[in-house]
Amino acid sequence: MIRIRRYDHISMAVPELDPQIAIMEQLFGFRFGGKFENDEGYFGVNMEIPGRSNLGWEILAPRGADSYLHRFLAGPGGPGLHHVALQVESTNQAAEVIRAEGMEPWGHRTEAGSDDGRGVIYLHPRSGGRGFLWQMYAGDPWHTAAPFEDERTDTLGIVAVNHLAHATRDRDEMATWYERVFGAQTVWRSPGDGQDSGFRTRVVEAQGGQLRFEAIEPSRPDSFIEKFLDTRGETMHHVTFEVRDFAQALGACQTHNVPVFGERSGVREGAKWSEAFIHPRHTGGMLVQFFWQERPGIWI
Repeated sequence: MIRIRRYDHISMAVPELDPQIAIMEQLFGFRFGGKFENDEGYFGVNMEIPGRSNLGWEILAPRGADSYLHRFLAGPGGPGLHHVALQVESTNQAAEVIRAEGMEPWGHRTEAGSDDGRGVIYLHPRSGGRGFLWQMYAGDPWHTAAPFEDERTDTLGIVAVNHLAHATRDRDEMATWYERVFGAQTVWRSPGDGQDSGFRTRVVEAQGGQLRFEAIEPSRPDSFIEKFLDTRGETMHHVTFEVRDFAQALGACQTHNVPVFGERSGVREGAKWSEAFIHPRHTGGMLVQFFWQERPGIWI
């Protein structure tokens, strides 16, 4: 497995930066960290996610007509979630693991004069990344801001990133891939055949417990996951945030004229939980799930 120090940031790609910054600040309660531009064809923004996850959030937008991001934005995967960045012990070690899995690393660059694997390496969506881009680097941390609490009352009130959901036709094969490649561990496998919901899941927790990944598969031909796979293929389906107060989160959506759907509540082991979704058209292209739990670990 790849030896991971920490997950650094989640990145999304959109046509324009400023409208997306406004969404992430006003509804999600993210903190602006500064703009940047890159000679490889994009502008970017660094943002901080509130709560305990210690993850950054990056927004990318095309810089010029020939930017490679135009292909992503015009394709079935865009706009929306673009990649996840991880800090690893060594890009050389990561490359060894990737090749041992029969995959091919992409864009492997080591720092001049470095013999300890400092540099950057990628798993491309079409050559091992399972429809998604993974950026790995070794060296000084990129995301260094301290965690903060969002004390506003007109935002979702996020306290953590819980997981990213990866759509696949075989949840067990996908979860096992996360275990072998990234050293994750299974923490949940949904019981039953999933016919009522239309999907089945297996959840793995990343090294260090910083976040989770959910392998989600269709359980019947008319499942929304089946339709997603037919349209976009195997890739990230949604991002899930934990919030501190469900009523506040719903109120924030109403304040910002953002409708929710799929609202549900329940009780597990004597503790309450609630969840809801925000459609990609209101978030810059990504499906967002948020939930509240009365006691840690009740909601899966």
